Amino acid sequence: MFSSNKITIKEVAEKAGVSIATVSRFLNKPTSIKKENRERVEKAIKELDYRPLMYARLLAGAKLNVFGLIIPGYEGIFYSYYALEIIRTSAIALNKKGIDLHLHIFWNKDNFKSSLVDGVIFADIIGNEAQLERVIKEGIPTVVLNKKVDNLEVSSVAIDNFKGAYDATEFLINHGHKKITHLAGDLGVQCAQERVEGFKAAIEKNGIGFNKESIKVTNFSRKEAREQLEKIFSSKEIPTAIFCCSDDVASEVLSFAEENKIEIPDKLSVIGFDDNPHCLYGRLMLTTVRQPLEKMTALGVDILEEISNNNAPPKKVVVEPELIIRDTVAFLR
Repeated sequence: MFSSNKITIKEVAEKAGVSIATVSRFLNKPTSIKKENRERVEKAIKELDYRPLMYARLLAGAKLNVFGLIIPGYEGIFYSYYALEIIRTSAIALNKKGIDLHLHIFWNKDNFKSSLVDGVIFADIIGNEAQLERVIKEGIPTVVLNKKVDNLEVSSVAIDNFKGAYDATEFLINHGHKKITHLAGDLGVQCAQERVEGFKAAIEKNGIGFNKESIKVTNFSRKEAREQLEKIFSSKEIPTAIFCCSDDVASEVLSFAEENKIEIPDKLSVIGFDDNPHCLYGRLMLTTVRQPLEKMTALGVDILEEISNNNAPPKKVVVEPELIIRDTVAFLR
């Protein structure tokens, strides 16, 4: 937002035949002035191609009509289905409301400028808890996605990862599988922890008996998933099914199986987590747990807009995932 033609608010007021205060109120809250004056100011702004300076609007206490989206930086973020989908769905949801998106990636240093936005969406909290606390302390309307935040007065929209993992694991058990391995994500992240807990609960409830060796940590990395798979399939206890922390990791399982002539699903059943559309291509379509990322993001944007406009109290929302049954799980004979 900058004024290349140096048109001033005074010139807009003169062109519209109104006071400077009226133009200022229009820039801050158009509905606060009479319809006739609003139309005159709109016409003057259009004819003069007036663009208010950002810092002038800040000094006037006006809304910038911009929401920030903060995503924790990590290896592979620019190839991450989750990160790209959150950016995409946020941009679409905000555009429908006429709000601009200011994207910020947190790389272990809190240099986000709250003064440039009217509100902030945190796409998960991974190593930037202090940044979240700082933004809340500054009084910036805030909502957190993909994480339940119970210890702070802040809105959040999370996915029931426990239920998603539980349903996926029980589905495998109901298909006769007892030797099930879970390729887990980064256990320092809430969603990965909850998926592990859902996996364990389904195993224990169905009387299989939990074995800690059935959980292998991959940190959501295909490279680490490959390393774990090589260890698993060179051991004596080979699983009949693998529940994966993400579709990316599940894709690595499918690649490993093809290279090693392991028939899917007859010799190995596989379930992912995400419902990444890239997993719909190829000989087999992946059975997976669908994360309603678009719904989660849209809810987050709606809540943030309500907080920003009306000082609404924080909301804590949890949305349910859905097991999507396709080609990669078989009944044991």
